[in-house]
Amino acid sequence: MTRRHPAPRRFSRPQWAISIAVALAAVGFVGAAQWNSSLARQEFVTSAQRVLITEAEQLRRQQDALREDITAAEARVRDFQERSEGSASELRALTDALAVARLASGLDAVTGPGAVIEIADSTRPVPEGESPANYIVLVDDIRDLVTALWASGAEAITIAGGAAEGIPAERLVSTTSIYGVGSSILVNTAFLSPPFRIEAIGPEGLHERFLAHPTYLVRVARRIEAYGLQFESEARDSVELPAFVGNTRLRWGAPETEAN
Repeated sequence: MTRRHPAPRRFSRPQWAISIAVALAAVGFVGAAQWNSSLARQEFVTSAQRVLITEAEQLRRQQDALREDITAAEARVRDFQERSEGSASELRALTDALAVARLASGLDAVTGPGAVIEIADSTRPVPEGESPANYIVLVDDIRDLVTALWASGAEAITIAGGAAEGIPAERLVSTTSIYGVGSSILVNTAFLSPPFRIEAIGPEGLHERFLAHPTYLVRVARRIEAYGLQFESEARDSVELPAFVGNTRLRWGAPETEAN
């Protein structure tokens, strides 16, 4: 009786080996996916950084340009302020010089401390054989009073004549003339008659210096005492003088031009 041997089995992998292979494949796939994801993320981060760096550089350049604009604007403002201050200073100096010139020329009404003087003809009877001119106010008396006031520091002077109120006073300026015309005195273009009122504005002590001035004492004061001319004077805390009304232009004088 012949004995049959069983046919050999085909080679088969154990179940655990198959599981390990599957697991290794899965791990490899996941690792590869993570690697690819890491590379993509790194590339994205690098691109974003480049964008941010570019924007930062642009902002820095913009800031530098703005800073330069601000510096230039500040320089222009300083230059304008300096020119404006210089112009304002020149304008103030010019205004002050103009005010002094207008005061000297009598073109502005002025007010300030000063002195008031009144002089009129004598009321004494004229003795027989004496000249009546000794007992009236002469043009030389007015001139001496004005000269003494100027010499005592007066800055502005007016002369008014007549007892009637409202008669305007004549402001004395560089072109003023004082002439005797009969019994009247011509001041500027106005004929004035006694009593005469002279008002002056000047520094403190103007009145006292006037009374002590030789121009007043040598002749006018003696005539007042000798012939009884009516005379009064006093210091005032405030005197108002009108502006000069008339023509101050020179007919023959002209500014001197510098030689080149």
